Formats: sequence, C-alpha cells, structure tokens
Amino acid sequence: MLEPPADLSNETLVACLQDRYALTISAIEHLPLGHDSAAWVYRVEARDGAAYFLKLRLRVTNEAGLLVPRYLQDHGVRHVVAPLLTVDGVLWTRAGAYAVLLYPFVEGRTGMRQGMTDAQWVEYGRLLRQIHETVVRPAVTPELAWRLGRDTFRPDGADQVQRLDAEIGERTYADPLHAELARSWCSRRAQIRTVHERARQFGSQIAALRPPLVLCHADIHTNNVLVDPTSQLWIADWDETILAPRERDLMFAIGGISSRHVTPHQEVLFLEGYGPVEVNPLALAYYRCAWAVSDIGAYGEQVMARPDLGPATRQECVERFESLFEPGSIVDIALGSVIPDAWGR
Repeated sequence: MLEPPADLSNETLVACLQDRYALTISAIEHLPLGHDSAAWVYRVEARDGAAYFLKLRLRVTNEAGLLVPRYLQDHGVRHVVAPLLTVDGVLWTRAGAYAVLLYPFVEGRTGMRQGMTDAQWVEYGRLLRQIHETVVRPAVTPELAWRLGRDTFRPDGADQVQRLDAEIGERTYADPLHAELARSWCSRRAQIRTVHERARQFGSQIAALRPPLVLCHADIHTNNVLVDPTSQLWIADWDETILAPRERDLMFAIGGISSRHVTPHQEVLFLEGYGPVEVNPLALAYYRCAWAVSDIGAYGEQVMARPDLGPATRQECVERFESLFEPGSIVDIALGSVIPDAWGR
C-alpha cells in the first residue's frame, strides 16, 4: 500500500522486532509497494548492518504461504524467499492488530521492473518446473499437508463483482472517487459480466475434468521474481500458494496477464527452461478469467468499501481498475482465450 497503517507506529514495530526476533534496529522505512490492501511492507536495517524485509498483514489467511518456501528450501529449491523464525521458532508474530512476518532482504529489483535477460527467462522456467515437481509428502510434513489448500475452481472475487455490479449505478456520488469508479464500471459493465460468467462456466468445466494438481506459487508474475546483483533469480511472495493445475502458474508466462510483461520470444525462452508440457487451454482460459474477476472485484472493493485506505491508495485503485480493460491487458487476454471443443468435454 502507498501509505503505512495509521494505527501502528514505527516505534511499535521496532519494539516488536527486538522482542520477537532479538534484533536491534537502526532504521525502518515503509515501502509504497504492492496491490494487496491488507498488506504493508518495510525495509528494516539492524545495527549489525543486516537488512530485512518486513511485511504486515491484517491477518494470515494462508499459513501454507509461510510453510511452503521453507519446505522448498529444504528440498533443493534454494532460491526462494522464506520467512525467518521468531525467537520462539514460529514463522510469524503480532504487533497490535497486525500479523508480522520477517524475511531476508534481497537487494536488487523485480524482473518486471528491470527486465530479465534471455538466460534469466530460461532460469525462470526451470525454477517453476522444479517447484511444480516438488511433492508435499504428508508423512514428512503433516502440518504443511494439512494446511495446503486445493483449488476449488470458484474464482476469488466473483461474489464481490456480483455485489458491486448490483450496487453501482449511474447516479450521483458524494465521494469523487466513488463517482469516478462508478462511471468506469458502468461503461464496462458488459465486459465485466461476460468475464465473470466465463470464469464461473470455465471453472465448473475444469473441475469436472479433475485435472492433476501440483504445488503452485499462484502469483508468480515477474514482479514476484527478484533479480539480485549477481543476476540470480529469487521467488518471493508466496501468500497465495495452493495445489492446483500447473496452468495456474503457467498463465503468467504463456500469454501473461499483460502483453507488456511477456513477449512471444520470452514465452519461448520460459518454455525452454520449463521443459515439455501439454497445456490445457480450458484451464488457461479459466485462470485468465478468474484473475480478471479477482482484480476487478479487489480494486472495486478498495475504492467503494474501504474508507480506511488513504486517498492516494484509493486513487491508484481507480487507475488500476481502468488499466485492466486496456488493449493487451488481462480482460482483453481473458476474453480472447480460445478453447478447442475437445478440451471442454
């Protein structure tokens, strides 16, 4: 989020880190990053010179997102960013009303921001294949096996979109950002309803096929791929990790969620690293539509129903909502997905 939470001071965070992680902090800086309205991030420096990435959440909704990266590190997938343990040996703690998660700070920039070389696109594919082929064995890690969810093929945000679509109309709004979002929503209502219906339809169809599930990051666009000063890739932000068809992750490189983020050449390089795979176009179409629905619902909700968010954050949400419908962006890609008849039977 662009603004830090108003009800949590830096002094409280510093005291938490000292008490729960035995760190003596010399500097803490809020970073205006991320699109999750329930998360805030900071760069923290300890007195010994070590740097850390601090993440706050309103709640931890998917503990598998903390357990999975540590599990992967223990099973040979080295370049993942995993949370650090508290002095009590747990993966997160609390400061006031917020969950506190601490990670090593990877110096560098994201692949989306700075771009990736051909060799890094190949490595991106290789790393993702390694993740997908990692088997979570209940006998080895019963806690992770119990907490790791399975895809239900019901798109996140579908209920939000349906509710917002029923509430938003062509009327006068006192809040100028409400008015701006409502105008944009009304002008795109047909597209919103179409992508919402396709997400529900494709989800039911792919569920009926009972596709094989693999360990998925579930948010592995190149903004969650960090490039360090040695050009090594690191996979970060495991909040959404789940067992799902591999297309849940592959959609970020096969076509992508925006034509600005993946070129046909980069897709070829990614698949060179990933290796042979038969992609289910129905699953790919479902995940594209589901991603569009999730973003439409999230940005709409943040503008229309989150007065606790700062004005800069809410203004950015309006702009991001509108960007979803630009040519080559996710709604365009989702509605342009082609599914051969044989895959839907």
